[in-house]
Amino acid sequence: MYAHWPAEAFEMSGEISSYDGRGFCPRCGSRLFDTSDTGDTLVEIRIGTLDEAPSELKPDDEMWVKRRESWLAPVDGAAQHDEN
Repeated sequence: MYAHWPAEAFEMSGEISSYDGRGFCPRCGSRLFDTSDTGDTLVEIRIGTLDEAPSELKPDDEMWVKRRESWLAPVDGAAQHDEN
């Protein structure tokens, strides 16, 4: 799961490795964020990588629903997209 954050509100600390606008953990290689938004206005943050993830976030969109497992229900109120 990831969230789009306004670039001006994005702040990070610590060591990262980067490639093509994407930030990775230098120890394990986990993807942390993506700053390659074409308008440079948003940062895509992997929510599971945050020390304190905001619990009040609610999904607006679900991507790749054509690959959703049959036992998973759609997210109420979220727009459904077959692919990206």
